[in-house]
Amino acid sequence: MRAVVFTKEPVPGRVKTRLAPELGPQGAAMLHIAMTRDVLDTARLAGLEVHVALDGAGGWFDAPHTTQVDGDLGERMLAAMQDGPVLALGSDAPTVPLDLLRLAGEALHEHEVVLGPAFDGGVWTIGWRKPQPGLFQGVAWSTPAVFGDLSQRAQQLGLSLCWLPFWYDIDTPSSLSFLRQHLRTLPPDTAHWTRQCLSSLTASPTT
Repeated sequence: MRAVVFTKEPVPGRVKTRLAPELGPQGAAMLHIAMTRDVLDTARLAGLEVHVALDGAGGWFDAPHTTQVDGDLGERMLAAMQDGPVLALGSDAPTVPLDLLRLAGEALHEHEVVLGPAFDGGVWTIGWRKPQPGLFQGVAWSTPAVFGDLSQRAQQLGLSLCWLPFWYDIDTPSSLSFLRQHLRTLPPDTAHWTRQCLSSLTASPTT
């Protein structure tokens, strides 16, 4: 089964901008790289065939990639998820457990669509057994309504849907604070790259 990880070129000032006041633009870009690497590593450990859907230039990760098409997030995901079964993953959930990714893959043997809700109202994964273009119609992307919109569309289309457990992503200062605390409770090999990056960043912003 494939996993497509969606990520951006780590240009300071263009990625993780809400974290820049605390980490600095360069530090936020460094964290973006680290989190992407952790998601890729976890997906591989889960036995998934990993690909990257990239917005921008590559060369900073070890995985085959394609360039994201123009359009909203739904159009970009649809273009990158043409061959099913496939899971779409973001690059900002570095602590997502291995067992959750395995569960997502297993769920696609019984369901047409899987959704992993995030605590901010979005999703940490979307998967389908075969492409379902109608699933992305009318979704208010980048809002707290994403999970609800996707769930409603799946039900309207009569698709067999599996809801996975909640997880969290990192894009705000409060979620970064939670990540720092959470890492203290997790095994030391969890989110290796993210841990290393956070420990290397000083308290003052990196410019």
